[in-house]
Amino acid sequence: MPPSATTTNASSTQVLASMHSDYIHHCSFDIYGRRMATCSGDRFVRVWDLTDNGDWSLVGEWQAHRGSVNMVTWGHPEYGSLIATCGSDHEAKIWEERTNSTSAASRWTAKAQLTEARKAVSCLEFAPRQWGLKLATGSADGCVRIYEAVDVMNLAQWANASTLQCFADGVGVTSVSWSTGRFEPPTLVVAGSHPAIYRYSDTSRQWNSILVLPPPPVGNVLDVAWAPNVGRTFHYIATAEGNQIRIFKLSRGDQGELDLESTQTIPGTNAWRCQWNVTGTVLACSGDLGTVRLYRSDFEGHFKCVSRIQGDLTQVAAQS
Repeated sequence: MPPSATTTNASSTQVLASMHSDYIHHCSFDIYGRRMATCSGDRFVRVWDLTDNGDWSLVGEWQAHRGSVNMVTWGHPEYGSLIATCGSDHEAKIWEERTNSTSAASRWTAKAQLTEARKAVSCLEFAPRQWGLKLATGSADGCVRIYEAVDVMNLAQWANASTLQCFADGVGVTSVSWSTGRFEPPTLVVAGSHPAIYRYSDTSRQWNSILVLPPPPVGNVLDVAWAPNVGRTFHYIATAEGNQIRIFKLSRGDQGELDLESTQTIPGTNAWRCQWNVTGTVLACSGDLGTVRLYRSDFEGHFKCVSRIQGDLTQVAAQS
């Protein structure tokens, strides 16, 4: 870490008793950052709300799948209070909150089960609001499936609009991330043995692979994140690859095509997950050492670590 980077101590860390009986595989915040959902190998999903005094209160918990729950994600609030989950039981599910329920166990109800995957569903993400109520799921069979709500007022009906065979072997699809560009066709990046970018064509009415990014030197891509584009003429895509981070800079051509302009590799980062902030200017990465690192671009376009958040593991040990 460079000398200019700062370290945030755990005095600002709040430790929650998650009540999960297995490892937490994923946690997700809603668009406002005031609601959080967690999922675990114990098959349960739990939802937490941020109270006015700064505490997190458990408001929902239920068994979501017959096996381990791998990921949870929030839908845009324009379509109501929606959560999507996926698990090792080869299913993805859509859940809707019933605000008139007073029980945490019955507050969320299953609206749809998406069962086309032949192996475990490892990741999923709702599309940006401007493209309607769509959901991309990635599974260990190497496929990405794009689902679309037939009627946003009836969330029980979802059509499998497209199936993309992205990887033929290996670990399959490990992560998906949508581009938020408002003036481009629907585009997403898929990660597995390597990152690949797919874009929807209105002319052919199908998804096409438009750019394949180079694979990591060792292992697979564990996570991928497409930076929100707020007025830039180029795109950033970040990948977490265990012992390193890569940040790809993509330029946009005259016809809207994407080209790889440059790649920055940041070694020795212990990166399992990566995520951009809402403006796409700060990248957060975390691993299994209780540390979150924040990266920001300097005036030359090189990303450097500007802050490190170290969790206080003594609080966790005290509660366990």
